[in-house]
Amino acid sequence: MRTIGTNPTVMPAPTTSRPPLLLAILTVVLAILAAAGCATISGEPFSALSASAQQLRDGADASLSAVQERVRDRYIAEAAAGDFAKVEALLLTQPSGDPFGWASPTPPLFLQAARFREGVHRFNSVLVSYAGLLAQLASPDLVKPETFEQLATDLNGNLKTAIQALGVQAQPNKEIAIFSTLASGAFRAYLQNKQRSTLLKALQDNQATIDDTAELGASAIRITAGALRNEYDNASKALAQRKAFKDLVELDDRFIKEIAGLRTLHQSYKALPAAHRELAMGLAEPHRGLPMIRELYENGRELYRLYEQLTKDDKKKKEGGTGGGS
Repeated sequence: MRTIGTNPTVMPAPTTSRPPLLLAILTVVLAILAAAGCATISGEPFSALSASAQQLRDGADASLSAVQERVRDRYIAEAAAGDFAKVEALLLTQPSGDPFGWASPTPPLFLQAARFREGVHRFNSVLVSYAGLLAQLASPDLVKPETFEQLATDLNGNLKTAIQALGVQAQPNKEIAIFSTLASGAFRAYLQNKQRSTLLKALQDNQATIDDTAELGASAIRITAGALRNEYDNASKALAQRKAFKDLVELDDRFIKEIAGLRTLHQSYKALPAAHRELAMGLAEPHRGLPMIRELYENGRELYRLYEQLTKDDKKKKEGGTGGGS
């Protein structure tokens, strides 16, 4: 303290406190950063993918059941007409060490179609379970880490079984899994910190695995389409030689509808990677649309519509009592 004349002047003491305005700004910034990492995750895209996967599975199974029955009926008609080779192919054998299995040296197409239908159902069931698990992860009630580990392991095993049933093989350097090793670690991290950014990273890390899975499904569809077309070629040539024009017209109509179902299913598997990417995009932009996920749903409805057409045609044919060599 110093005095000038008789009026003392007190010098202000130094202070280390922050100005109130700076503290307020800092508090707001920290709150924004915290909100960005832990913002509420919209479950709508995940629920939409789950619904689309279920619709696709149901539509595909219905459509393939009609194809399987049609191919079987055509085979029976040809065998009954005296094709001994077709009769021989119906004699099934038991695989070594498998009391519940069956095998045929040259399995008829309808048996291949039955196995293919089972494989597609298994494959689509994995997609349904995967989408359902993602929906659980995006919900407020997260699954436990140990539960996730077991579900992911089971789904990877189920996918391998489905791929075997479909009769396709992955490339030597490709992992057959619906959850990659890299993504599984990212999902575990998300279950620990529950941050939206971590879930985004997990989805992105698993994108390549979904791409590979979808291509395996699409490849199986192409193989089956080739077998169905080969069966049509043989049957149509036989009908043309006999000048069975009515039967040939009916065969053409059936084949066009059958192959349309396979085309729709193939398009669905080709669209799956883009639908999966929409989940990650939706986390970054919650209000963006979901066109590819909706396409999967509509494809499932289209497959069921084709099933209804096929069964309606078959019912009409049986009620008409027409025979045929198709």
